[in-house]
Amino acid sequence: RLGNAEKRIQICPHPRPLYSPWLAPPLRRLLFRLGEAWPSLSKVVVVASRPPRSPPMSALGPDSCALGPHATGKQDAQHLCNASFASATIYYPTESGLKSLPSVVIVGGWGCGEQAMAAWAPFYASHGIVAMTIGTPSPFTDSPAVRSKALLDASLALQGEHERADSVLRGRLDISRRAVQGYSLGGGGAQLAALADPTLKCVIALAPDGGYMFPSKHSLSFPSPPPTAVPVLILCGDNDEEAPPKKFGWPHYRQTGAAKLIFEVEGGDHYTPLGPAGGTKHQAEAGSMSMELWCVNCSTICACWMCQCPLALWCTPCPCATLNGPTGHAADRAPRGAIGGVALAWLRLFLLDDETARSQLVLRPDIASGFECSGIEAPLAMDRS
Repeated sequence: RLGNAEKRIQICPHPRPLYSPWLAPPLRRLLFRLGEAWPSLSKVVVVASRPPRSPPMSALGPDSCALGPHATGKQDAQHLCNASFASATIYYPTESGLKSLPSVVIVGGWGCGEQAMAAWAPFYASHGIVAMTIGTPSPFTDSPAVRSKALLDASLALQGEHERADSVLRGRLDISRRAVQGYSLGGGGAQLAALADPTLKCVIALAPDGGYMFPSKHSLSFPSPPPTAVPVLILCGDNDEEAPPKKFGWPHYRQTGAAKLIFEVEGGDHYTPLGPAGGTKHQAEAGSMSMELWCVNCSTICACWMCQCPLALWCTPCPCATLNGPTGHAADRAPRGAIGGVALAWLRLFLLDDETARSQLVLRPDIASGFECSGIEAPLAMDRS
């Protein structure tokens, strides 16, 4: 009988070896159903045993330049000014419970008044970073070296607010966590500041211009080997004709020895980095000087040229209007919001010691025509699946 049973099992059309014709019908039906269900049950077990996958990371985008959770205030800081900087305004979080606040000082470029950079300051302050905008004494003739000194002097002066009796920042600053940011010639000055002061936590250079028209001691140049202490972020536009990235931004990036990142905005011009949402020339020129002052400046230049003064272009005021209109203010959603998002993530990482910013900084934004970083990668940050 056993041999016949084996033969019957071998010729059984059912694929499962659990089937046997001499088993009782109820048990046979149960085993049959278990056999049919086994493939589905095994798949369920395997899926349940896998560790949950973390959601895929996404690059910083339109919503990354929104204002932060903190209410902000501003204060005229003319009392801090000296020969290096002629005007200053402090933007700060108003919540008294916030202590040990880091700070960043911001300067404009050629022909820029202080207010040209005013869109950046409240954006940073709303995220818990004290920001101070400054204006230089001669915005049309101040070299990168002059702007570098202005940034460093202003940063140190700002730290004095931590001890000043009547200051809104008394007892609230972390004087060891300082950064600087500059635009155009101020971007060259910010990079010079990074080379001159290794105690800075980081630097942001917007559409940087190294100042090639100035004598070498007043322009940006990199020692060999370059210092590695101060991380540098460079933001620029690929259509910038005043400070072309191929001439300034990318060479500056390659000569930087510290942790670094360059973000080139597709279709961006020289005015694009003026604000976290992306600035425009029209808005920047909205704060221009009056027509009367424009006429006075033109007359002065003509008089100097008639006297054949070789320094007329440098010693006389420029007839063009000062760029003094804030542009590119923070917004909940902005097509070029990644500009502010990347800048904020840079400060979060190096000023606020927020390591979660690394995974955001290594991802190329959708609006980037050029993007590269070095020295900021985390082991798992490059997994973009």
